Amino acid sequence: MVDTPLSALPSAQTAAPQMPNPLDQLRDIHLPEPVSWWPPAPGWWLLALSVCALLGWLLTWLYRRYRANSYRREALHQLQQLQSDSDPQEQLQALFILLKQTANCAYPNRYPSSLTIDTFVEFLKFSCDKAVFNDMHIDLQALLYGKQQSDQAVDLERLFEDARVWIKEHMLEDQLELGDPC
Repeated sequence: MVDTPLSALPSAQTAAPQMPNPLDQLRDIHLPEPVSWWPPAPGWWLLALSVCALLGWLLTWLYRRYRANSYRREALHQLQQLQSDSDPQEQLQALFILLKQTANCAYPNRYPSSLTIDTFVEFLKFSCDKAVFNDMHIDLQALLYGKQQSDQAVDLERLFEDARVWIKEHMLEDQLELGDPC
């Protein structure tokens, strides 16, 4: 018997008619269009509008707060300039003028500048949460309108520090308790 290669022998598959492969008839998978970022859904519009409104309100509030505290910044600047004055009695007088002007700006409906000096100091204590002007063992009436004594000049630095604290930390007018503190 003669050996013939297998490829030369007629096969059953070659003799039968070829059936088309059903997988060849399938089309490729078509992916959907990617989701567009524009126009956003109505919920995103509402979120964007509410964020813009909140940001506008916040900027307005910050601007009003900055403007409302402008008298404090100006008073602190003037206080710093007052400390460079050489005469202690003039410093003291200018300090209480500055404190009364600042109190008038902070509390325009209470008229604190019309108070006597001792009553005014009590008002300053009442209108600040921090302890200010508590350790005063001096007669302010005599210091402001009399001759300056050398032993009372030491308390001037303490007065300036208390004034600085009061200017920075005093309460707003609507936060004060009802009634007259004095």
